[in-house]
Amino acid sequence: MPTDTPFDLAIVLTAAGATVAAALIASIIEVLKKTPLIGPFIDDKREPGFGVLLSGGLVAYTVVALGLPVDGVSLFSYFVAFLGIAALASKSHDLAQNVASGG
Repeated sequence: MPTDTPFDLAIVLTAAGATVAAALIASIIEVLKKTPLIGPFIDDKREPGFGVLLSGGLVAYTVVALGLPVDGVSLFSYFVAFLGIAALASKSHDLAQNVASGG
């Protein structure tokens, strides 16, 4: 990554950023499943819920950290970004499971 181009957290709220964020969230869930503390708690029924929580947390953190406006139009756009990330995270996870199982 070039040093003159800083990372911009706002990329999370774009279509390209949502794709990367979704893959990251699916990966985080897989890592958490292998930890002794929280791993046993995450089963197939709870994985989508974790994806939704992490997606919402990422969008909320982005809005707060960047001091983005919070009005009706902005809230709707943040909600759409959240939905996109959550849906893509779920699909990324399902695809990875299908590939891993050979199906």
